[in-house]
Amino acid sequence: MIKSILAAVSLFACSSASPLALSDKSAGTGPYPASWFTESSLPNFTFYMPTAPTDSQLPVVLFGEGGCENNGTRFEPFLTEIASHGFLVVANGPPNGTGKTNSQYQRDASAWVSARAGKPGRYAAVDASRMAAAGQSCGGLETYLQRDNPYVSYLGIFNSGFLPGGNASSNLPDGTTSEDPSTISQVHKPTFYFLGGPTDIAYANGERDYHALTGVPKWIGNFNVGHSGTYRQPNGGVFGVAAVQWLQWVLQKNATASLFFTAGGAQAANWTEVESDGLGSL
Repeated sequence: MIKSILAAVSLFACSSASPLALSDKSAGTGPYPASWFTESSLPNFTFYMPTAPTDSQLPVVLFGEGGCENNGTRFEPFLTEIASHGFLVVANGPPNGTGKTNSQYQRDASAWVSARAGKPGRYAAVDASRMAAAGQSCGGLETYLQRDNPYVSYLGIFNSGFLPGGNASSNLPDGTTSEDPSTISQVHKPTFYFLGGPTDIAYANGERDYHALTGVPKWIGNFNVGHSGTYRQPNGGVFGVAAVQWLQWVLQKNATASLFFTAGGAQAANWTEVESDGLGSL
């Protein structure tokens, strides 16, 4: 069983880490042109944020990289796009870093930001009371582990799902905890799943997790591009559009953005196998 788990994990990680051409750099399409920077007191992260002061508060998004890569600029187009719509994004890993991350990264980032949000200085406009955790592939497994992080209110699972046969005491080769699909019973936060269709290696796992999740608002959709998504296309491609709609709705309470999930907006944008439950309570 252990060998089969490791084989699945190896494929899972390698698929998310397949080489992709980086698109031309952009400040995003939102009203607040954004860029990334680093902080010496939190060196293992890359921060994405509007480059000029905004006229609104900035909710927080924690992001775990595909392959649990310690590289906070791997999905630069996608994360810059999110930030340009009025968010602070804290991505696991320094710019072009090497090695692997684990779920403690997002916990460290949430505590660090919360200690500085709303205080004079760079983070004066940041509202850490509105925070979501998200991650792609292996980063989605890290995101699941934020289910008991008191700073995090929403989970975004991108091209990911629990791996069969894992348990809370077993670790993947990159140090991330592997948990059995039954762990979904411990998830009590609204969770949104963004998958890549039947050719996505995480498709079956994500679909299984969505249907097993109960008692919380949830949504799932597929865009048939496979496991690597569109994160490194200009402005994050269709996954960038969907992620912004999700975050604008749940963190900024944007009623228009909610229509992507509640009134056929995703289907009109060619997302398939769309399902939801309990969204009326958000």
